[in-house]
Amino acid sequence: MQDGVQVRHPVIAGVIAFVLSYGFLRFWSTQGNTIPQISWFTVAVIALMGGLVVAGGWQIRSYRRHTARRMPAPQVARRTLVAAQASALVGGVLAGWYAGHAAAALHNLDSDRLRGIAIVAAASALASVGLAIIGFVVQQWCRIDEDDDDKKPKGDATPA
Repeated sequence: MQDGVQVRHPVIAGVIAFVLSYGFLRFWSTQGNTIPQISWFTVAVIALMGGLVVAGGWQIRSYRRHTARRMPAPQVARRTLVAAQASALVGGVLAGWYAGHAAAALHNLDSDRLRGIAIVAAASALASVGLAIIGFVVQQWCRIDEDDDDKKPKGDATPA
């Protein structure tokens, strides 16, 4: 049994976000409105989020590989795992959202503005996929290995 966030979760969320984003932006633009501008700052923020999750996860990874001097607090490990799982899900949603922006802008690449939106949206979508991958990697770093005690059936207690 697989615990935690699975690949299908962010993929499904990303597909839903893509359909909603692309559908809304196509409708919006056919009404005579412009597609909203996306800033390169978005890519930087997504990359920063990924870096923070890796930094938190590195502490857990070091402990599990016996290279850390002290054990991280259980609360830190729990927060790191939750941040990794949230990154995987949010990365999937953002990838779909920004891919929808890029696809909507692709309908008129003659416009310098729309070409710029498509490029930044594609970069944001790629950064979001990276955030999701980072989330899965750090989630794996936080995984607790099974012990022999975990394999024993709970009803096998021997009377004393």
